Amino acid sequence: KSIGEFTAMQYKIGEMARKIFSAESAVYRTGRNIDLKEKELKENNIPENEIKLKGLREYTIECSLMKVYASEVLDYAVDEAVQIYGGMGYSAESPVERAYRDSRINRIFEGTNEINRMLTVDMMLKRAMKGELDLMGPAMKIADELLEIPDFGDAPEGLLAEEAVMVEKFKKAILMVAGSAAQKLMMNLAKEQEVLMNISDMAIQCYLAESVLLRVQKAVDLVSADEMVEFEAMAKLFIHEAADKINKFGKDALCSYAEGDELRMMLMGMKRFTKTQPTNTKELRRTAAAKMIEKNGYAY
Repeated sequence: KSIGEFTAMQYKIGEMARKIFSAESAVYRTGRNIDLKEKELKENNIPENEIKLKGLREYTIECSLMKVYASEVLDYAVDEAVQIYGGMGYSAESPVERAYRDSRINRIFEGTNEINRMLTVDMMLKRAMKGELDLMGPAMKIADELLEIPDFGDAPEGLLAEEAVMVEKFKKAILMVAGSAAQKLMMNLAKEQEVLMNISDMAIQCYLAESVLLRVQKAVDLVSADEMVEFEAMAKLFIHEAADKINKFGKDALCSYAEGDELRMMLMGMKRFTKTQPTNTKELRRTAAAKMIEKNGYAY
């Protein structure tokens, strides 16, 4: 039988689909935001030579996040493609061999991924210091929230309602870590590159999760009922996987500079902000893989 019938292969294909779907969602979202900003600037009679620059400057952070993530998704996809091809994938006769070689440079040029990760947090902090971005205000509110009894409330209802709540909590996790790191490490934060990259990776996963959520919510009026089932599966799969990643990056950062009661409280907060309901990710991944195999390619 074909190797696509083996569930280990379906896992690989489903993961490739999950990552590509999320990257695609975020790239189109960022591009659309830049277009809208340029349109706004044009309507305000901003000189043509300043429109592109100001439009991009508004979304520099998102562009850095996307450069990092998309280049790493490409590396993942071509690496798994070689693995699926087996020994033949390593040969110049196969179509994936060149893709495998070509993909590696993307994590280096246009600013290495390490530089872009650190720049992301650096730009956020600089905007906060200039008063362009309120970072510490919300971060302090999150710190106060940790001392309160959690609001369990009623179960959310509607399309991906649970996942929408999760995404909002992801933002709280980032604010908690970024705010406490800026307060605790102050001028030394720039030297703590592991912490900067942890925060950046949290931001990447959160931005992607929100982008996927927005894409699927918008797709309700654009795709068939059958396609909507597949879109929902992709969103649930990505957002539930993102929760675990954000939890790990957050804990790694917190444990590197906090201690004692302060650390215990923030770790409890991290657990609260990344909590998920039991989810059968195996079936969600197989749903994605089945469509890819049926279409013989990326199908979203």
